[in-house]
Amino acid sequence: MTQAKTRRGTETRDRILATAAELIHERGVAATSIDDILAASGTGKSQFYLYFASKDELVRDVLRHDLDTILDTQEALLEELSTWKGIKAWLDALADMHERRDLFGGCRIGSLAAEMAERDEELRRAIAEAFSRWESFLAAGLATMRARGALRPGTDPRALAETTMAAIQGGYLLSTTKRDIRPMRNSLSAAYAHLRSFSTRSSPRRS
Repeated sequence: MTQAKTRRGTETRDRILATAAELIHERGVAATSIDDILAASGTGKSQFYLYFASKDELVRDVLRHDLDTILDTQEALLEELSTWKGIKAWLDALADMHERRDLFGGCRIGSLAAEMAERDEELRRAIAEAFSRWESFLAAGLATMRARGALRPGTDPRALAETTMAAIQGGYLLSTTKRDIRPMRNSLSAAYAHLRSFSTRSSPRRS
């Protein structure tokens, strides 16, 4: 993505990117054309190609945009993800947000993965890295808990974070498909119970 040199240019680029992110989330990549994005954002084709070399480049930037949106929220919870109460609140918040969106669209990153991982190797690698970055916040919190003795010494924070992400993505998929929040809440409850199974009985609980 080419960076804009003026405030107006930045606003135009950001408008195109935000519009593309919403349309792709609603319709999918294949069903969203550049013309659709231009019409919805009120921009011209010359403006589009000033900032994005192709639709493929735009989709990769949408992925980064969606991840940044998730991480901006999660970064504020980083300290809380080192407590059982904070982890539970984070998981509950994911389900609450999905329910407020009427169970529509699922996870933005997961949706891109489902549609594009087998079609675009470069994008697949970018999606994998996005998941790794997202997981790293929980992994860091769990590592802090292990360091203070709240988790068993042999616990692998990265593996637990990855397992939790799998539960999150499965919950999104089933709840979106069934139009019922219960599968996601059940999945996240099971993920939390799995995490708690690694706690040390004698450790003080910062909940």
